[in-house]
Amino acid sequence: MTTYTFPLDNPLSQFVARLGHGSVTIETEDDLDTATIELTGGKHVGDLHAQTVVERRGKALVVVAPRQGGMFDLPFLGKLAGRGLDLRATLPAGIDVKISTFTAPIWIAGRVGAADLAFGSAEAKVREVDGDLRLRFGSGVVEAVNVHGSVQLRSGSGNAKFGEIGGGLVSGCGSGDVQVRRVHGSVRVRTGSGTARFGEVHGDVDLTTGSGQLEIGLPTGLSARLDVHAGSGRVHSELPIEDGPAGDRTPITLRARSGSGDVRIFRAA
Repeated sequence: MTTYTFPLDNPLSQFVARLGHGSVTIETEDDLDTATIELTGGKHVGDLHAQTVVERRGKALVVVAPRQGGMFDLPFLGKLAGRGLDLRATLPAGIDVKISTFTAPIWIAGRVGAADLAFGSAEAKVREVDGDLRLRFGSGVVEAVNVHGSVQLRSGSGNAKFGEIGGGLVSGCGSGDVQVRRVHGSVRVRTGSGTARFGEVHGDVDLTTGSGQLEIGLPTGLSARLDVHAGSGRVHSELPIEDGPAGDRTPITLRARSGSGDVRIFRAA
């Protein structure tokens, strides 16, 4: 293991990491006086250690490993050859992070500021993001518990699961499921196939899927203007249909389009 330490006499505002295979783990702490980077890996990663840049650039802490990819760097070959590089960082809470990997999973256990995550085929798990969250990946799984800002999601295939989103959500996926427990801003989702489920929405909703099921939950006291169409499927609404909006709140606009698959609108618990 190789360890790097960086005193925080001058505060850090951003952490940037680029990694091929292995893993990235981020832990954050309040009132931290020293940031720490630990690099470990298999028995053949000595040259990767030597070629990896770990340095401070102004208010940013940067970790850049050599680019990896191609047939001889496929995940199973990389693992067998001990070519994965495991990165563990202990950083001040609320720091912005920008991380890109090839197959290395990303785990963020603490609270960060804005987050920009990109990977080819892996998984990402995030506990808390104070700002906006941007996600770009080819395939895999993403889970985020609490995002105070907005979320932008782009993927080829894979699933995304969110707890609470304080802002809006914009998503474009080739295939895969999108699941959100609660979102406070507007929602715009485009997917070729897969289920999109929103347990509770508070802003305008615009969903389109080629094949898959759409599920939208409205909280008590919130009404919606519906524009819903299912090509070869059924539309189910558990809400009463009235000529005017119920309650004093301004109704949201709910637009849903499914080529094949059901559309369900229900009252959130």
